[in-house]
Amino acid sequence: MDSWETHSNSRQQASLSSACLVMGLALVALLRDAQPGESSGRAGFLFGVLLLLIGGATLMAHARQSIVVDPVLREIRIEDRRLFGRKLHRIAFAHIQEVQVACLQTRTQRAIRYFLQLQLRNGESCALFAPERVYPGASDPAIVGAWKARLNRYLAVPAA
Repeated sequence: MDSWETHSNSRQQASLSSACLVMGLALVALLRDAQPGESSGRAGFLFGVLLLLIGGATLMAHARQSIVVDPVLREIRIEDRRLFGRKLHRIAFAHIQEVQVACLQTRTQRAIRYFLQLQLRNGESCALFAPERVYPGASDPAIVGAWKARLNRYLAVPAA
């Protein structure tokens, strides 16, 4: 069985951050001369500042995540590459108790992103294909269900 490697869509993350920066900069530039009596102009200026902060923070926190399910080493490697370094997390197949499909929902209970939730034997849980990352297909429950089935097939193969 071959290893399974996938990456988050960092271009889409960067483009959303850039859009916030551009919109924020436009609002700040257009409304910087708003007078204190102009409440809507002042609110637009402050919203522009907020968009600049959000865009800057998300661009700084922007990370490309790669996940490798390695049947030979019998482990899952999750690597986050950020602007200021990288972080590697390894999960041995033997430490995984259960794989579940979970979702990130809006207040109206509408699912916007699906991901795999690993329940580990020590009681901890770990998100695979994390909802804050942008993975192609993560908004389709059938695709994420197929990810779960594929991972369960990897876990079912006994150690050599």
